[in-house]
Amino acid sequence: MNGLAWMAIAQVFFAGMNVCTRLGARTLPWSEMAAGRFLIGIMIAVGVAWYRGSSLRIIDRPNAWRRSVYGTSAALCTFYALASTRIALGDAVTLGSTAPIFVALLSGPMLAERVNGRVALGVALGFAGIVIVVRPTFSLALPVAAIATLGALFYALAMLWLRKIGPGESAEAVVLHFSLVALAVLLIVSLPVWRWPDWNSGLLLMGAGVAGGAAQIAMTRAYSLHRAAPVTALSSLGIVFTHLLAIPVFGDSPTGWQIGGALLVIAASVLLAFGREPN
Repeated sequence: MNGLAWMAIAQVFFAGMNVCTRLGARTLPWSEMAAGRFLIGIMIAVGVAWYRGSSLRIIDRPNAWRRSVYGTSAALCTFYALASTRIALGDAVTLGSTAPIFVALLSGPMLAERVNGRVALGVALGFAGIVIVVRPTFSLALPVAAIATLGALFYALAMLWLRKIGPGESAEAVVLHFSLVALAVLLIVSLPVWRWPDWNSGLLLMGAGVAGGAAQIAMTRAYSLHRAAPVTALSSLGIVFTHLLAIPVFGDSPTGWQIGGALLVIAASVLLAFGREPN
């Protein structure tokens, strides 16, 4: 299976994590939902490594730490936005899916991956999509939207450092390292507001953890097999999958503005994916 297929699978799991997080955050703090996701992610990484006979030893420690620090920063922003009722779930995911814009801007200097003239158009479309998504509820959603977009920037940096790690490192080792760092930070954030889950919230917490852990394994595998920009561009599939799940679960009916903004972000992702020449 190639890297693009692995990324598509990851987006299906991420959509499930997004929905479970929004539902669970009705009764549990967002940081606790995030901590549960990474705790289960650790167990998944260890289990998959045992099943596949993969090594859990990190070889490229400097780049693994950079990936984990930026990934943890992205997780803090992302889970805060996913849990917030001040912004629609689909909008939070749309803003988080602007990572290809930042990958396009940064992968030239960081990865020496050449770009062509379509990158500027892709970046412009992506930022227009952000403005349109936020526009209907600008005053209410702006702080959360800013945090979601900052999370996309951190995510892009994490993926660029993940690309630097390359195929020599096992996906399970990278995911385990990242999950341990993220869990430690999120537990510290969660302790002042900790609530013990009931059966319903516990199942949602577990669902977010299982889906997120599986998505992380698939995504890490994708970046080890394919160039950063095309793989990151497929993160826009998460917008579609999350909207499809949110409609029956939350009764969300996207407005014309929201659909238009999401389509611009997806179009920007496609342009940024195919507006690059192989090295």
